[in-house]
Amino acid sequence: MAHLVLHGFMHAVYINLFKSLIGLWHGDYKGLDSGTGDYVIPGQIWCQIRIETRQAARTIPAAFVQSIPNMDTDFSSFTTEDNAFWLTWLAPYLLADHLPEPYYSHLLDLINIIKVCTGFGMTREEISDMGTNLYKWHLIYEE
Repeated sequence: MAHLVLHGFMHAVYINLFKSLIGLWHGDYKGLDSGTGDYVIPGQIWCQIRIETRQAARTIPAAFVQSIPNMDTDFSSFTTEDNAFWLTWLAPYLLADHLPEPYYSHLLDLINIIKVCTGFGMTREEISDMGTNLYKWHLIYEE
C-alpha cells in the first residue's frame, strides 16, 4: 500500500503542485495575477535563482540528483526527480530571501510535510498529525 501512496504523492506534489507553485511565483499561473498577495518573485531574481540552481547542481553528488536542466530555457525538461530535489532541498535556500512572509513559511511547512512523507519511516505521532498538517496547509494555499 505504501507504494500507492508514494505514487499518488509523486503526482500530486512533485508534478502538479510543483508546477503550480512555480507558476504562482513567476506570476503566470493560469492567467491569474497575484491579487492582493505579494508572492511573485521578479524576473531578475529568478535569473539569479536559476544561476544558483545550476551552480548547486554541479556540486551535488550524482547519487543524489542528475544534472538539473536550466529553469529558464528548459523547464519542460524538468523530471519529477528534478522537481522533487529542487523543491525539497534547494528551494528553502534559494527562495529564503526572495519569497516574502507568510509565503516562505508556508513553503517550509510544505517541505516539512514532504520530508515526513518521503522519509524512511513515520512515527505514530507523525501519521496522526499528517492529516491535520495537510489540511491546514491546503487551507492556507487556497487563501
